[in-house]
Amino acid sequence: MAPPESDDYCNPELLMRLALAGGSEALDRITRCYGDRLLRAGQRYCRTSVEAEDAVQDALLHATQHLGDFRGDGSLEGWLVRVVATACRRQARGSKNAVHEGDESLVSTRPSPLDASCASEVGRNLQAALLALSESDRSIVLLAEVEDWRASEIAQELGLTEGAVRVRLMRARARLRAALLPAISAT
Repeated sequence: MAPPESDDYCNPELLMRLALAGGSEALDRITRCYGDRLLRAGQRYCRTSVEAEDAVQDALLHATQHLGDFRGDGSLEGWLVRVVATACRRQARGSKNAVHEGDESLVSTRPSPLDASCASEVGRNLQAALLALSESDRSIVLLAEVEDWRASEIAQELGLTEGAVRVRLMRARARLRAALLPAISAT
């Protein structure tokens, strides 16, 4: 194994090949080469530095378990940043409703029947609204909102310009909002 100081050690093409092959050497190199950049990404997406550090650790753990899932379509660093952003969102969702850290008896984990029914209805309406979009617009919305891709990444993936992605995303969001507003306001 080359020392971390060598020019070849953090070569993106070599890292991508190692990632696609899997194994501990790939994770070690990824941590050494992208650790600082992933921490900066975590600080952008998370609320605190501690959450950012936790998100990076979660992302690296996820990468260890799912390195074989990386298809090599985009950059390895971009995939890892998206994993960090997802970990930040997961942390925010997990702690935003906590009444008191450590006392889980105060927090109900089961939704009421009415809440479950409303969520199910909104979910069905969202599914119908998404299916009403063109395949291309649906892809743009899902890549932006679920996968947290930037316009430049979506544009590259779908062969569009960044401006076209932004306009189509804005219009698709407006159509989704219009389709979902009656269902949400009825709950």
